[in-house]
Amino acid sequence: MADFIGWVGSIAFAFCGLPQAWECFKNRSAKGIHPVFVGLWLIGEVCYVVSVLMKFGWVNWMMFNYMANIFSIAVIIFYLMKDTRSAGK
Repeated sequence: MADFIGWVGSIAFAFCGLPQAWECFKNRSAKGIHPVFVGLWLIGEVCYVVSVLMKFGWVNWMMFNYMANIFSIAVIIFYLMKDTRSAGK
């Protein structure tokens, strides 16, 4: 039962960033997203990945969650940087 609950939580966390990443992609902008939020989210995900790697290695069901979130963060950071460059022109 604990594994099932863990999977449900992991899947929910893995997909929670995807709608925002999709909106950024669709709108070609990350306006309204605070860079500090994204930075803290990225730091948290990287720390979790390092912790899980140190404890369990790559073969772990939790990695799905972290890799999906890091993908979402990367998309959002891309559009944050694009918005910053566009504002400077």
